[in-house]
Amino acid sequence: MSSIIRAKQDGDELMIVSSLDEKFIRHYFRLDDDLEKIYSKINRDEIMDSLISKYHGLRLINQDPWECLVSYICSSNNTIRNIRNSIRKMCECFGEKIEDGYYSFPLPEMLSRINKREMEQCSLGFRAPRVLEIATGIAKHEFELYGLKDLSYDEGRRELMKINGVGGKIADCVLLFAFGKLESFPVDTHIEQIMDRTYGENWKVAKNSKKREEIARFARTYFGKYCGYAQEYLYMEDLGL
Repeated sequence: MSSIIRAKQDGDELMIVSSLDEKFIRHYFRLDDDLEKIYSKINRDEIMDSLISKYHGLRLINQDPWECLVSYICSSNNTIRNIRNSIRKMCECFGEKIEDGYYSFPLPEMLSRINKREMEQCSLGFRAPRVLEIATGIAKHEFELYGLKDLSYDEGRRELMKINGVGGKIADCVLLFAFGKLESFPVDTHIEQIMDRTYGENWKVAKNSKKREEIARFARTYFGKYCGYAQEYLYMEDLGL
């Protein structure tokens, strides 16, 4: 059953109003992650030390895999504002009403029954056919998305990249934010630029080598098994929030 979560941080306290139980809330917001242990592993230099101090307490989330996958497909070559608007329209058009102004994320079975023309109202552009295609595949059990949780990081990544429109960055985001593969280090244009500025002397990209793959490989070696958290702190700084 779809529910609203209203969350507000007041000092060191997280205030939650929701009909969902505490177990779900703790899982979704990763409240049981041992941040101090994670910090001890990723705090390798002055740069990360300053980011940990600045954004102390920042956590990843455990998003639903289907919602996460579609959201990142919608993010391809898109702005944050347009991504939000497209997802909001998709929920309003094809999700279920929870309360005034709030709608659930449409299930694969729902999207598998609509056509491209109906999807145009969501302003997804070239991404719409990709979303409908994967929705149909999941609805027909041709792709077992939720089964990826039992695979290793490398196996899950290979499976996700078989989906039309899913490259390395989207696959890594889904593995990190939906399946808790903390060794995942998504590299988009922003992270590539950040890594070039801060750690660029640590890799050399050979001919025909994929630079972003090299950056992610360095990050996994340098920051270790919690490198996904390091990525989040680097990205947060780039947003300038």
